[in-house]
Amino acid sequence: MSRVSLSGIVSPSNIRLKKSVENREEAIRLAGEVLIDNGIVENSYVDAMVDSCNELGPYIVLVPGVAIPHARPECGANKVGISIVTLNKPIVFGNEENDPVHTVIAIASDNNENHIGIISSLSKFLMDSKRVELLRVAENPKEAIDAVLG
Repeated sequence: MSRVSLSGIVSPSNIRLKKSVENREEAIRLAGEVLIDNGIVENSYVDAMVDSCNELGPYIVLVPGVAIPHARPECGANKVGISIVTLNKPIVFGNEENDPVHTVIAIASDNNENHIGIISSLSKFLMDSKRVELLRVAENPKEAIDAVLG
């Protein structure tokens, strides 16, 4: 299995902090715009992330407060990448167990193996509620990166 290194894909250009959105679609689209701006995905990938959440439900809220929107590689992913968006006001995604969401981490991969690798690499961060909280309150990209990379 491919092991995607978060340190190789997390950078200040992929991070937006304390943003305002009204609903889950806006949150997903904002995280997707960051991926587009960095050449990681095409517009079609962002549409697919939104459609996936609408069709399959808010399964992307994997742990309390954190949503991980994604789509299939063939939906417009150009390469492996990630975007991190924190929200200044948490929003409801519809996941009773893990709402409200304060952080959206959109992931993209050019193949299924790398997709699983990103999830695997993120899992250590996601299981550490202290690091998740440090990301939530991060004031600048360096603090956000330090929280994610540990």
